[in-house]
Amino acid sequence: MKITATLSEKTQAKLGLSNVQPVTVECNIPTSLGDKVALFGEEVINASSEDALVITVQALMRRMMAPKVNKEGKITTPAATQEQIQAAVEAWRPDVRTLIRQTAFEKATSVLDKLSPEERQAILEKLQTLSEQRAEA
Repeated sequence: MKITATLSEKTQAKLGLSNVQPVTVECNIPTSLGDKVALFGEEVINASSEDALVITVQALMRRMMAPKVNKEGKITTPAATQEQIQAAVEAWRPDVRTLIRQTAFEKATSVLDKLSPEERQAILEKLQTLSEQRAEA
């Protein structure tokens, strides 16, 4: 399995770094549960599963804690109450979709609204340059 790690610009700035390139490695993570248990052991697989489930529930809670706001800044759905969040967590059951990590495209598009107009313009220019380079190749 290929795994890629990146450092965000914010993290790089905190560390006094710049232009740190993503790193991709090959890692032996079996696809079947039985093979994972055989390679890593039941205790490790159980702990990893629990960690992933906790992170998924926390993400659900965070989404509910924040009001939904439209592009004009108007609140369309207020933040949920403690009781509403508790009820949602009690009703929640994991499925494959909720535990799948985001693709690079999903991650990239999910942060576009958080960028300044200048940052969006810089991304657009970079994408146009990449597209032109591929067309020339």
